[in-house]
Amino acid sequence: MKNLFTAVILGIAFAGVSLAHTSSEEKAGERQAGTAAKVKVAVTEFTPGPNAPGMTVEAKRHLQASLAFALFESDRFDVVDVRRTRAASQDDLAALNGGSSAAAVKLGKQLDVSYVLTGTVVEYTPKGADGFGLVILKTQLIEVATGKVKHAGETTQRSTSAMRTNGAAEMQTKAVKPAIEKLTATLAGLRL
Repeated sequence: MKNLFTAVILGIAFAGVSLAHTSSEEKAGERQAGTAAKVKVAVTEFTPGPNAPGMTVEAKRHLQASLAFALFESDRFDVVDVRRTRAASQDDLAALNGGSSAAAVKLGKQLDVSYVLTGTVVEYTPKGADGFGLVILKTQLIEVATGKVKHAGETTQRSTSAMRTNGAAEMQTKAVKPAIEKLTATLAGLRL
């Protein structure tokens, strides 16, 4: 009787382990399928325009990193590490952000991505005459396989409230971050 009881307990334990293993394999397969559906993209460092004199090197890099992170968090994009993109694009940054599809295709092939997101900061005003900050981003999403611009647009964002300082941190929180959220929603909604 003791052997029968032990056999039943072991049978139940093995069945439970087998079910748990099968379930975890199915979940891993679902995660892999979800990852395969993501669009691989590189985000270049944006170039400041003449109306963006307050855009520091740190602000440009923060914009690039924040945008890449927002795209990644959307679960729609697989984003190449910004340090890798920055290193690969520094020599052609003016051409990339100046609208050169050939430069974007070259970078995209080098980084093995499907799309390259380029852009310029048209305006970056930490505190205007009205007390509000303003950021305007002009972007292009270029398909590497064809060299075609899949999306071109301008994202304008006034700060969510009056600025107390001319500081980069406040500008980032009240104007740049909401602009990134708008742009991310637009790009995530595209049929790619």
